[in-house]
Amino acid sequence: MNSQTQKPVTILLSQFIRRIRKEDIPFSAFEAAKICTLDLIGSALAGYTSPAAKAARKFAAGFFPKGYCSVWFSRNRLSPSAAAMVNAVAASALDLDDGNRLAGGHPGAAVVPAALAWSERLKKEGNDFLSAVIIGYEAAVRIAAARDLPSLDTFSTGRWCGFGAVAAAGWLKDIPEEIMAHAFAISGIHAPNQSASAYSKLGHSTKEGIPWGTLTGLSAVELAESGFTGPLDLLDNPAYYNPDEILLDLGASWAIERTYFKRYSCCRWAHAAIDALLEIMRTEALGAEEIQAVEVHTFWRAIGLKNQSNPPTLEAAQFSIPFCMAVAAFHGPEALLPMDPEYLHNEYLSQWATHVQLIMDKEIESLFPEKAAARVVVKTAGAQFEFRVDHPKGDPLNPFTLEELQDKFRHIAKGRMPDGLEERIFSAIHALESISVSRLTSFLGEIHG
Repeated sequence: MNSQTQKPVTILLSQFIRRIRKEDIPFSAFEAAKICTLDLIGSALAGYTSPAAKAARKFAAGFFPKGYCSVWFSRNRLSPSAAAMVNAVAASALDLDDGNRLAGGHPGAAVVPAALAWSERLKKEGNDFLSAVIIGYEAAVRIAAARDLPSLDTFSTGRWCGFGAVAAAGWLKDIPEEIMAHAFAISGIHAPNQSASAYSKLGHSTKEGIPWGTLTGLSAVELAESGFTGPLDLLDNPAYYNPDEILLDLGASWAIERTYFKRYSCCRWAHAAIDALLEIMRTEALGAEEIQAVEVHTFWRAIGLKNQSNPPTLEAAQFSIPFCMAVAAFHGPEALLPMDPEYLHNEYLSQWATHVQLIMDKEIESLFPEKAAARVVVKTAGAQFEFRVDHPKGDPLNPFTLEELQDKFRHIAKGRMPDGLEERIFSAIHALESISVSRLTSFLGEIHG
């Protein structure tokens, strides 16, 4: 039991969420929620045609009943839980979705689909949706960050993203605090364990388990509303969570304002190395063919990724620092926005990747997870160059501008979306505080039949 009170953390967190009113949330958090929504929709657009997303839509069409909520970029509609799960698959398929350093994962791919589905189902206004997104990030990130991260076998987001789905949906539905607490408990105990993510050497569609975690969280809300119960002391065991940390300074700041965004469709742990390599190539005017060897000095979790020089699938490629560096070296950063399957099995890329050596750096290791840094050493026939990146592009301390994030969306939208539709989506997101959610979702059905 937590040290501050005899009440379980699930109850105390639910009490806090129940008390939140839109006027309690600062303007900066609402602006952050708009940016997270924009970036997440762009990530889902990029992932919509992936094999994983296609499989999820086929499964959902046969398994779940038709409903009110949009399957993004199509005319299909499903129940809130099903629509959120399918949209979460598209959002997380290519590893372009946002993240939080202290949580060690990706809240947006679960929270935004969950909040938008239930906002659509309940016919909510845009500011209700934004509030739910902010609250979902807050709950998910607080709980994830309160774990003993060094002891975890995997950082897979599916283990905790359901908490964000519970908070978003529970707030929108205004469910009683005890029911919300049971929903947190049910979601946590039913979450995918993802243990194989730590030891499997294969690329696969399950990845971090975000879609199933999303479905578990939203299902937990409906189960709890129907009388199903969970272990309310789920978050009170100090062997798994720091209960006081979950409750510390609730409402004093908002986790969504510390979100990072990606410029490459690969694991965030690769981004510092890619940024450093490209900076060396830019400042020294080097071509990829001139580089004979590369050292990446980084933290051991990054070294523990699959890191195959010839990854067989896009999922495997997303978790290979050497291969992603090879793609960027030969084809530039845009080649990773998103990564095209055509780069797989290219001998020149795989061969270049074999010359990338990953080395554990004790000082950089000591900074993780607050920083996911890398120091890169590039060797040519006659010289050696070095550059270190502590904050990859898109980190809160090295942020994208709004225009850069919109340009990222435009790049993804080219050839995937009718001309001009992206600008209407921008306008709808910008105006969410004064329009209904249906205005935004109407645009998301204008792409595929």
